[in-house]
Amino acid sequence: MVLKLARESAGLSQERFAEVMDCGVATVQGWESGRRQLSAVSLVQLNRIGRTLLRLRASAEVVALLPVSIEADLILAGATDPWTAGLEQHPLNGGVIDLRITELVTWALSGAAPRFIDRLRPKTRRGPSPSRPEIGASDRQRIQANLLELSEYETGAEAGVLLRRQACFLAGLSGLDAPARLSTRASRYLVSSDSWSPSWADARSYVVSRAYRGDPEPLRAFIASAHPSDDCESAALNYTAYWVGDLSDREGDDSFMVRRGQRWRGARMYPHLVERLVDEHPLIDLNIHNLWLLLRSQRGLVIDDQATTDLLLGRIEALVDSGRVSRQSRVELRSIAEGLSDLRIR
Repeated sequence: MVLKLARESAGLSQERFAEVMDCGVATVQGWESGRRQLSAVSLVQLNRIGRTLLRLRASAEVVALLPVSIEADLILAGATDPWTAGLEQHPLNGGVIDLRITELVTWALSGAAPRFIDRLRPKTRRGPSPSRPEIGASDRQRIQANLLELSEYETGAEAGVLLRRQACFLAGLSGLDAPARLSTRASRYLVSSDSWSPSWADARSYVVSRAYRGDPEPLRAFIASAHPSDDCESAALNYTAYWVGDLSDREGDDSFMVRRGQRWRGARMYPHLVERLVDEHPLIDLNIHNLWLLLRSQRGLVIDDQATTDLLLGRIEALVDSGRVSRQSRVELRSIAEGLSDLRIR
């Protein structure tokens, strides 16, 4: 689907794209329908596809998603059937997923279109054409059932936490009704803890999943109790920076969250969080808390990105008066407002 959108963004027909790629139209049709897996092409061929599309003025944003979409495909394939090759080799255990991968996976599972779709020029389509990646009903049911099973995977080793928490997170975003269990190790972060461990990330994914299912209270308890130390606060910011792309290197496990010397400015994180300061967002309290942490460490963002700051000012007042956010969130919003006032006075 991403390849198709990239081709269409350049105004190319399948026939024309096949011509410039020096392949048959059936090959292009197979790539775009999924009959020929794009993950099966060589890295050289994939790079050639991307370079050709860019040369023909396809959307650079969509072309950059081609390798990301392959990873999303592998995750969906890994969740379609019970995994028998050893859980350490599962696609959800091979790296920390980010916003782009997550949006593509949930697009296929729930139909919620990624944000880049809105930025593409509408195209005139000939005949029936799917508007999202298509998964059969039986496959979707198997994926959902397996995600729930993986999200309850009990492990005594930290290496298995990544698999568990990412399956739990995707299950929540996909709107699955059955709640996963919280691991014993992660449960202490809903009470109190003064240090970070991979179980912190496990607890975070659990409460985020619950919030997406309409239950914000575990998330609020996590925010109130799981950030008492510098390393937990750093983990919250580093993870969000990674999530939105302020940290560009891919990570194989969650240890990067407390790695010293991480360098990021927050230029993507700041508008990402402010745009999501709407009371109907299921993670509104987490967005407020992360924004509060961010502006304590990167105060210059409010000056460097004035458009986002103006949007923030307009949303703070409405949210403070809203009954949809927690008491802690209202306190943090007032603290942000005071900080903005101090900067304006100076």
